[in-house]
Amino acid sequence: MHLMMDDQGGNNAVTREYRKGNWTVNEIMVLIEAKEMDYERRMKRSGDHSEGWNKPTELRWKWVEDYCWGKGCLRSQNQCNDKWDNLTRDYKKVREYQRKVAEREGNDSKERSYWEMEKNERKEKNLPSNMLCQIYDRLEEVVEKKGAQTVAATAGGGGGSDPNIPNISYVMDRPMVSTFQPSLPPLLQHQLSAPISAAIPLPLPQGSPQLPPPPAPIIQPPPLSFAQPLPTIDV
Repeated sequence: MHLMMDDQGGNNAVTREYRKGNWTVNEIMVLIEAKEMDYERRMKRSGDHSEGWNKPTELRWKWVEDYCWGKGCLRSQNQCNDKWDNLTRDYKKVREYQRKVAEREGNDSKERSYWEMEKNERKEKNLPSNMLCQIYDRLEEVVEKKGAQTVAATAGGGGGSDPNIPNISYVMDRPMVSTFQPSLPPLLQHQLSAPISAAIPLPLPQGSPQLPPPPAPIIQPPPLSFAQPLPTIDV
């Protein structure tokens, strides 16, 4: 495969002949190193809007290609991109399988470690058949480090967060106490600070209609006793 590329001046052109075929262990290790350096480079420039995360993907992989060429890995940016996707996919499969084996280790499980299995057994379990331990360990360093740094940058206010906005969890932990104290005249401050006396009924304002007094209670006469004789009337 040949590719015509311009230099920085845009006048001279160079031809790169990319290597084909299977990747060697040395090429894979160079690619992993290139991705590690590219990530650290973009992390340092994440605050600059003209660099870092805002660069198109093809430009980032072009940087990876140039780094690999400087280390003797003669692969194109597309080859590097495809190989990296395959490496991270296989790494995650092995990582998840190893975690399950570790969790079942205390339960008399007969599951064997990935590194103890033959290639045919790995294929039966839908696992990569040719992952090397040294490549896995190197991927673990880069992939897990990248994930930890991304989480730390996000939790610590990095990645473009506004430093003027306080941490939400810290705000919610503090009691909601108002610190607003309006400025009042001395006389009014004294009146507010004095103890409040018992309530005194206020007089009605002048001109207000007077309510009629309540009616007197009706006194019922005592009931007549039938035992008393009725008075006689002279005719």
